[in-house]
Amino acid sequence: MVSRRRSIAWWTVVNVTVAVVYASCCYMAQKYMVRPTLSVAIWPAAGLGIGLIMVWGKKIIPALVMGEIINSLVLYQIHLDFGWNKMAMYDMLLLANNIFRPLFAGFLARYVIGPEPRLIQFKQILRFFVFATMLPCLLSTTIFVVLLTAAGHYTTDDYFVKGGLWYLGDLMSVLILTPVVMAFFAKPRTIWRPRIISVALPVSAGFLMVFALFNSFKSYEENRINELVKNHASYIVNTAEIHLFSYQELIQYLEQSRDGLNLDSYKIEIDEQQGDVWVNRYTSQNVLTTRHQNLISHETLQLGNKPYRITFTPTNQYFSEESSSSLWLTLFIALCFTGFVGIGMLTLTGRHWLTAKAVKDRTIQLKLINQELKERNNNYQRIIESQPVIFWKVNLQLDKVTFVSHEAESILGYSVDEWLNQPHFFSKIIHPDDISLVKDTMHKDYQTESNVEVEYRIKHVNGQYRWFRDVLHIPEDFNESHEVMGMLVDITEKKNDTEKIHHLAFHDYLTQLPNRQKFQNVLHDLIQYGQQHKKYGAVLFLDMDRFKVLNDALGHHFGDQLLLKIANRLLEFDEDFKVMARFGGDEFVLATDCEYENANDAAVQIILLAEQIINRLAEAYNINKHHHICTVSMGISLYPIDNSTVNDIIRQADVAMYRSKEQGRNQVTMYHESMQKDNDKMLFVEQVLRNAVSHDNFILKYQPIVDSDRNVVCFESLIRIYNDQQTIYPDDFIPVAEDTDLIQQVGRWVISHACLKIMDCEYNISVNVSSKQFHQQGFIMYIGQMMKRFNIEAGKLVIELTEGVVVGNIKEIQYKFNRLKDMGVMIAIDDFGTGYSSLEYLRQLPIDYLKIDKSFVFDLGHDESSRVIIETIISMAQHLNLKTVAEGVETEEQFKVLKAIGCDLYQGYLFGKPGDLMSLQ
Repeated sequence: MVSRRRSIAWWTVVNVTVAVVYASCCYMAQKYMVRPTLSVAIWPAAGLGIGLIMVWGKKIIPALVMGEIINSLVLYQIHLDFGWNKMAMYDMLLLANNIFRPLFAGFLARYVIGPEPRLIQFKQILRFFVFATMLPCLLSTTIFVVLLTAAGHYTTDDYFVKGGLWYLGDLMSVLILTPVVMAFFAKPRTIWRPRIISVALPVSAGFLMVFALFNSFKSYEENRINELVKNHASYIVNTAEIHLFSYQELIQYLEQSRDGLNLDSYKIEIDEQQGDVWVNRYTSQNVLTTRHQNLISHETLQLGNKPYRITFTPTNQYFSEESSSSLWLTLFIALCFTGFVGIGMLTLTGRHWLTAKAVKDRTIQLKLINQELKERNNNYQRIIESQPVIFWKVNLQLDKVTFVSHEAESILGYSVDEWLNQPHFFSKIIHPDDISLVKDTMHKDYQTESNVEVEYRIKHVNGQYRWFRDVLHIPEDFNESHEVMGMLVDITEKKNDTEKIHHLAFHDYLTQLPNRQKFQNVLHDLIQYGQQHKKYGAVLFLDMDRFKVLNDALGHHFGDQLLLKIANRLLEFDEDFKVMARFGGDEFVLATDCEYENANDAAVQIILLAEQIINRLAEAYNINKHHHICTVSMGISLYPIDNSTVNDIIRQADVAMYRSKEQGRNQVTMYHESMQKDNDKMLFVEQVLRNAVSHDNFILKYQPIVDSDRNVVCFESLIRIYNDQQTIYPDDFIPVAEDTDLIQQVGRWVISHACLKIMDCEYNISVNVSSKQFHQQGFIMYIGQMMKRFNIEAGKLVIELTEGVVVGNIKEIQYKFNRLKDMGVMIAIDDFGTGYSSLEYLRQLPIDYLKIDKSFVFDLGHDESSRVIIETIISMAQHLNLKTVAEGVETEEQFKVLKAIGCDLYQGYLFGKPGDLMSLQ
């Protein structure tokens, strides 16, 4: 609020001050008005008003309004015509036009050029004077002439001359005064401030000189005309005093002599003295007379003893006729010259400013470019200095280094002086194995390429060789100069990294033995050699026994240490093998050279060597002050056999190794074709199993379980796979499912479909669950989801588990059993008596059934020990409140014996083969 008040006060002072200056300038100019035309050579109101509007816009309007009002009151005395009359109306219209002129011209120019006119180009200056001077002033002049003519101040004669003089006065004002005002006040000041000296002062000085000369000539002209008027008046009065004796004679004389004495050029007034007062007796005509008081002549005479005063006032026409036109022409030309000097100075200063700005901009641009180039050079310098780079030039004809950069000393240790002055220095420090490559490159490639890259080794001052990439540049004048330039880049670390990467690509990161890729490449070459030379070798596939158990129990760090020790022991037999590799995990594969003449000799010798390796690896390992035993299972495959490939040989050795594990581990097995058949069968089963999982090709069969009265009390669900009209049983594909981690998908399929059948079955249904499936995470949760999904009542679902399930953390197993019981699931131990039998787990776990293995039932009739075992199981179950189920009951005799012993439930072909649940019910 305070700042706003200050702003209002400031602009009030500015407007009042400008109004006073504005009116004062007009007042002084009015003294030079030409009476007949009411025009002046330069009318300040036009130039000042337009300049002020250009500078301050609407903020300065009050000053122009006040200034024009002051002009109208002081110069034109419009207050004398106040009232409801014609002259008052014309006065108001003229005042409005005076205000309109600078406003229209100024705002039009601001619209065309902009609120901050620079006027630095001739085209822009020309547009400014066209829109700020010529067009607006032409319009305002036309309005002035029309109004002055209507008011009676102008006559219709020389209409265009009068208007033209008025128009020229406005033009001169704008040409001279507007640039001066703008030089002092216009923005931007960076452009206009220098123009105070270069434009405003020269124009103002010229203007003042013109008017000083004009005043001098004007005074001379007025004195001349005044002398003419006085002489003419004296002649008339002297003649009248001599020849006339009365007032009437004087009037008659004047009327008769009007043409002869040229009295129409004067307004004649005769006053008679009556006492102390002069009383007007005669006025010749009512015409426009001059406003110059010094041109009015007063003469006195005596007629009949009466004093009379005759006043001769020249008319405007007389003043115009007697005035010299050369004076006004000179003034106009001088003013035009001054105005055009202003325009020229505006143009010159504008060009100077543009030139200075262009120079300044270019200087700044060059400065920025130089700064950027400097920064780039600094960056390049830093990059070069931070890199192991040596620039050199050598004369091949003289074998002499002619230039080398200072980095050579810091990189290779040799001084620049050694490079330049020692003979054949460059050739001496290049590795002997690379010298021919370097020289051949320099002499050979220069004819076809201007830039050549070559990598070679250079000896450091400490004696070590470092790798460099040399970018050779062969100049066009090589044939004359024999000089080659080069840039040596130290790539030793890159070479080392490349070798490390290559090593890692073909070697195991832990044991540093060759990896699978390296082994396959070597074996491929060995097979080709054996085929060409009819010789044999062997591949040994080693897998550590129970390594995973040790690794999981003692940690991966222990496993890594154990693998390193195993690798070191294998390296003790390095001379006997062409390549030793770690395939991954705890698998190692060895390949002998092709040095045996026939396969039998190879087999005998390799088996002996393999047994030595097995014995050595079976010795205790001392790790962290503890002794650990880790045996190895080994498979051997001979090569080349028929058209066996690398993968065939490795796979055959792998198959033989697995046969060693099946036979008890810690032994060696030679591959035989029969093993491949078993392996092919496993692969076939795996493919069928995966296809069944993907396409839901499983089916469930159900076998009844009956009580002693042969009443069905339960059904056991048994999974099958039908493939090409062939049935595959669980004994064939369940082990494969466990090995391939498909057991969870298979098990969940069985559970979900069995639960679906329970909904439509009045009997319990049991489901077989493998130990691996039981221990998988989420098994208990899945059982709960299925029971909830199919709304299964408690006791309707029976889970059959083998005894192997209880091996492990008994508390965790007990927790899972209790969870199942809480859900209403009944639990049966399947194949009881053939696995991990313990009264302890029977006592701790919530079991409902013990299923006696069918092997005991099968031998029941002819093996007394089987009967004793069955009786023991049934007796133990009765004491533990468990029910027993006899599996594999196929004869009536078996049924009677089991019934007599006290068995609770029975299952076997005697009561029904596995079949469809609906038909069995």
